Amino acid sequence: MWDAAAGVPLVRAVAASSAFPGAEPPVTVDGRRYLDGALRDGTNTDLATGAHTVVVIDPLAHRHPRSTTDGAHLVAADPGTARLLDAERSDPEAWTAAYQAGKARAGAAAEELRARWRPATDRG
Repeated sequence: MWDAAAGVPLVRAVAASSAFPGAEPPVTVDGRRYLDGALRDGTNTDLATGAHTVVVIDPLAHRHPRSTTDGAHLVAADPGTARLLDAERSDPEAWTAAYQAGKARAGAAAEELRARWRPATDRG
């Protein structure tokens, strides 16, 4: 992962994030070749090893269901929103509808997370 301190120009970082075999070639940064991170894992949750609390937002989790680990809680898109997320990506109307559905779901999702949140002070 790169942040502002890494010194990687934003254009190079975006290009690397968009590099996909067969469509765009790998991007070389500091002698290493990079591809779209989704080719590895769409969430990269393993990078949070040791963290007490991790919130992962993966709007396409319904496409690749996986088991959760101890203490994990999945907030998933409802079936209607999932259909919108799977709609034709080149259709701006579909993006607008998916955004609105996600925005409508956000309040309930926040309540689900709030009910399960355990601040570090509660863990002893």
